[in-house]
Amino acid sequence: MTDLREKLINLQEELGQAHQLDPNDRAMLETVMDDIQRLLKHSSADEQDMARDHGDKLEGAAVNLEIDHPGVASAIRAVLDALGKAGI
Repeated sequence: MTDLREKLINLQEELGQAHQLDPNDRAMLETVMDDIQRLLKHSSADEQDMARDHGDKLEGAAVNLEIDHPGVASAIRAVLDALGKAGI
């Protein structure tokens, strides 16, 4: 799970540098990141289902942000990969 935490930190850094990011996209990504961090602290079946649902949102966000914010999109994909490796 350390890898996932590192990827979340990297995504937070990328978001901090993406000054032109749409406010709705930023809010969605921050909500998803908060939910994943909560899952890392208190893992339950319901929260793991929530993380899987967020995976779909993250993948959609990565596709949408690829052109204008490739760093953010790459960081999102790294989080998705770490979630998969963690079995979430």
